[in-house]
Amino acid sequence: MIKFFRHIRQRLVSENKFSKYLLYAIGEILLVMIGILLAFQVNTWKEQHDNSSLEKIMINNLNAEFKKNLNKLEDSRIQYQETDKSIRLLMSFMKFSSDELKITNIDSLIAKAIDVYDYSPTQNSLTEILASGNLKLIKKDSLKTMLLDWSAELNEKEESWQTLDDFNQSLVLPYLTKKASMRNIDKYSLMKWEEKSKFEINHEDLFNDVEFENHLDNLGWGVVNYDMSLERLQIIVEKIISLTND
Repeated sequence: MIKFFRHIRQRLVSENKFSKYLLYAIGEILLVMIGILLAFQVNTWKEQHDNSSLEKIMINNLNAEFKKNLNKLEDSRIQYQETDKSIRLLMSFMKFSSDELKITNIDSLIAKAIDVYDYSPTQNSLTEILASGNLKLIKKDSLKTMLLDWSAELNEKEESWQTLDDFNQSLVLPYLTKKASMRNIDKYSLMKWEEKSKFEINHEDLFNDVEFENHLDNLGWGVVNYDMSLERLQIIVEKIISLTND
C-alpha cells in the first residue's frame, strides 16, 4: 500500500501536476489522521471494555465478600444481645440472699457476660480494590460512598471494641479472680471443667458489693456501645449488598 501511494506521488511530481499533487498530499495526510483516530478509538473502546469487565468482577467479589460478612455480623449481634441479657439479669440479683441466688446458675450467667470477642470481617476484595486504585472504575457513586463509609465505621467499631475489652480485661476479670471462682465460671466457657472448684464460693458476697454492680454496669455499657457499632456496620453492609446485587 505504501509503495502504491509513493508511485502515485512520484508520477504526479514528474508530470508537473503540482495542484493535483497538493490535493493528493492533503488526502494522504487526512488518511493518516483518520487511521490514527481509528486506532485511538479502538484502543479507547478496548480500554473501556476491559474496565467494564474488571468492574463487574470487582462488584461480584464485593457482593460475595459482604454477604459472608453479613452472616458473621448477624451471628455476632445475636451473641452480644445474649450477653446483654445476662448482664441485665445479673444486675437484677443485687442484694439477693443466698437462697434466692441458688435458684439460678450464677456462674453460667457470669460466663456469658464476660465472653466477648471482636467482630473481624473479611476484606480481601475491598483491600485489593483500594490498594490498586481501581475504586475509580466503579461507576455507582453511591456504592463508592458506602465502601468508604464502611472503612470509616470499622475504625469506630475498633474504638468501641477497645473500650469494651479494657473494661473486661482491666476491671471485671481481675475483680472476679479475687472474688469468685474462675474455674466454676470457665466450666461454662472455653475450659469446660468437669468438676467445680473445691473452694467454697459465696455468691451473696458478690451481689452485696457495690463494686461488683459497678463492674457489671461498665461491662454492660461497653457491650451495648459495641453492639450499636455493629448495628451501624450492618446497615452499611446491607446497602453494599443491595448495590452490588445487580
